[in-house]
Amino acid sequence: MLHITNGDAVLEGFRNGGVPGTYLAWRDPLHDGPVPSSRSLEALSEVRARVLSGFDWGEYAEMRSGFAERDRTLGDFRSHDETVLWFEHDLYDQLQLLQILDWLSRQDLDQDGARISLVQIGEHPEVPSFHGLGELSGAQLARLLPARLPVTQGELAIGREGWEAFCAPDPTAFLHLARRSFPEMPFLSAAMQRCLEEYPSVRDGLSRTEQQLLAAGASGARHRQEYFAASSRAEACPWGDLSVYLRLDALSAGPSPALDRIGAHGFALNDQGRRLLAGEDDWLRARDGVDLWIGGVHLQGGDARWRWDATRRTLVGEAATS
Repeated sequence: MLHITNGDAVLEGFRNGGVPGTYLAWRDPLHDGPVPSSRSLEALSEVRARVLSGFDWGEYAEMRSGFAERDRTLGDFRSHDETVLWFEHDLYDQLQLLQILDWLSRQDLDQDGARISLVQIGEHPEVPSFHGLGELSGAQLARLLPARLPVTQGELAIGREGWEAFCAPDPTAFLHLARRSFPEMPFLSAAMQRCLEEYPSVRDGLSRTEQQLLAAGASGARHRQEYFAASSRAEACPWGDLSVYLRLDALSAGPSPALDRIGAHGFALNDQGRRLLAGEDDWLRARDGVDLWIGGVHLQGGDARWRWDATRRTLVGEAATS
């Protein structure tokens, strides 16, 4: 078997639980930085390696090599009797699942009778506050394997449609998909809606994560770990710390920061941050524009073309916010 999952914590659980086969961690936070439509998995991996190294999350050469090895392992899936996809309910996982399903949908799966299965959960009876597969013990993971289900043509089609919408330069199709219900993929709609909440708000130009971080500062957070913990408590599916820290750093940068830096890892809410929280200023205009990617959508310039209206639960064009 080839087992594909989100990250290294789950691989350790596979080893501890004696789950048989080869393990592959996808290791890409696709909600961070550009994910444009690409002609191949290899081409997108080049983009993503440069993006993540640009965030100072690792050296480019090492990341590019890691993506290349990952892509080769996926491309060799037919050498295994079965490929099992293991993903949970949050945005991080659901985007990875869309990418892999899209890639698989473009392969001839009838060749050699390729078997593709899926383990997908949003809760666990032995973990009262379940956040992810990485929390499970090896024994708990091993007990999930017999419950895996074959990936259907319907799931492959959803993966292809969802991934194309996420990578598109216009978010309209993604917005429409987020409003649909997918019985085969019960966690997808909520994850897609959470992605849309990272667009700048019509109220203050802040994303949901940025709003949560400023609220944490208003409540007395000082160290970045305190900001991360406070933001996580506001999430049904907490984000990874590096993704949150990326946004925390952005709030403390530029011509009119909302947070003041205190040492290497400290931050304090300032007057600009308090004005934003009160809805008295706009984050994009205060910092002279935006350069933000969400999937394949590039928001840039003095005003974002698209903003999130939390009251109406929709994206609106900039003209509608004036």
